[in-house]
Amino acid sequence: MAPVSREGMTHSMLLRGLASVLAGAALACGDTLVDKTYSGTPVFTVRGRVVAPSDYVDEEDAEVFLALLWSQGGPERADRLMEQPGTVYRTAFFRSFEMPLFDEPGSEHFYTTPSGARYAIGRLGGFLDVNGNGKRDASEPFGGYAQQALIRAPEALSAKDSPTGAPLRAGWHIVSTPLTCPSSNGAQPPPGPADPVADEECGVPIGAGCKKDSDCGGGVCVLNFLGEWSGGACLIPEPPPNGCRQRGSVLLRDTAPDAQTAYWIKACTVSEDCDRLHPYQCDQQIRGCRPTAENVVDINGREPPRSFCAAQAPLPPQ
Repeated sequence: MAPVSREGMTHSMLLRGLASVLAGAALACGDTLVDKTYSGTPVFTVRGRVVAPSDYVDEEDAEVFLALLWSQGGPERADRLMEQPGTVYRTAFFRSFEMPLFDEPGSEHFYTTPSGARYAIGRLGGFLDVNGNGKRDASEPFGGYAQQALIRAPEALSAKDSPTGAPLRAGWHIVSTPLTCPSSNGAQPPPGPADPVADEECGVPIGAGCKKDSDCGGGVCVLNFLGEWSGGACLIPEPPPNGCRQRGSVLLRDTAPDAQTAYWIKACTVSEDCDRLHPYQCDQQIRGCRPTAENVVDINGREPPRSFCAAQAPLPPQ
């Protein structure tokens, strides 16, 4: 065997060291467990973080697993969720993740509206892999779910067919909940009270990042409303102190019962309209710029999946 030069040995060792570092970095970011080989280009990537009460997390082993679940009965059946094979993903509590999806949902995951339109609606679920086999067994129930809904629309949906109550473009969408949810017979829910009209120029850089109210002209700097607003956002409260509602804004209301708080936020059609980085996006639920692109998976082992829909009459068991 020909002798290896010192330079050649050093180069080889560097390559092996670099490979080890890259492998460790990939594992640190989480990984899909069903297929450890390269699976191709993701069809979509879900980003977020997993949260839990401190008494639920094992400090010595903070590992948690996620899977993508689709509703078997459309938006009204958040209680009937089917796991998509090949989506089990390993991450850790209180750490951000980027979960790649390599396959489209199967035909069994789609819901067909009364008019014949099709879409899939689901969310992420989290569980503990107690036996360490890299998959979820029947003895390992889901302990919590994402607050956002994931929608896959193969074709554009009309307002009548869309679970958001507004037209929805073809593609993948992460949307806030609760959704408007037309009833299963195709009827739209009764309209609520009409919002005031936003048709003035108020000099507020609405939607822009901020640290304090003085950054926002006649608006306010909001850091937390229906979730955290990373980097702050200039919004206009409703009713506005000076009576001015800015053109190009939509009203975002607190959905909690008896809540009165509401803000005017930047209107949009696509996320590029928002001029903000992740987690800001054009939330298709109200066509407004919100920090809802980050899936927050709340695991506590106690609560069933929340409804996708706004309050409705109880559904019969199926």
